[in-house]
Amino acid sequence: MIHKRLKYFLWYYSIYCILLIGTGIYLGNIVNKDLFEATPPTSGQEFMSVVLQHNLTNFAMYLLGFLLSPLFQIMDFGGSSFVITMGFRTLGAQEALSKLIPHGLLEFPNMLFYQGISQYVLFTLIYTKSMKAALGVMKKMIPYYLLSLVILIIAAFIEGYDSLLFSIMINHRWFY
Repeated sequence: MIHKRLKYFLWYYSIYCILLIGTGIYLGNIVNKDLFEATPPTSGQEFMSVVLQHNLTNFAMYLLGFLLSPLFQIMDFGGSSFVITMGFRTLGAQEALSKLIPHGLLEFPNMLFYQGISQYVLFTLIYTKSMKAALGVMKKMIPYYLLSLVILIIAAFIEGYDSLLFSIMINHRWFY
């Protein structure tokens, strides 16, 4: 029974995420890019603290607010794909990638993961019509939540400090 539910959920979640990201990219491509201005990122401990606080707040929002997780994800993934698309359009591919990598390689898949867990808890509630079953899924997911939390902390540290290093490496053509 759980495998059937998981299979349905994975199909739904994959399509949902593709539609959100596609919508954000589409909107990012039709909006006048002259309305946006790229600001240079800051780095260091203060920026890392801001990123960490934002990441932890976002994580807690999905953990505790699983009933609204599809709406939260519209804002997060739709908004992120829009902003990333605008970054590519205003900064160019190389500069935009230097702002996304390396922290984005951890942060974006991890966001998909913990947002997916949140939606799976909601999906379980809808499918079984049992809060007890949904809370049981949450309890089983505790190790995954903890893993996701550790990844968020690492990504915030990397974003705060290593984005500057990666920009230097890109500008000095260390990768090609």
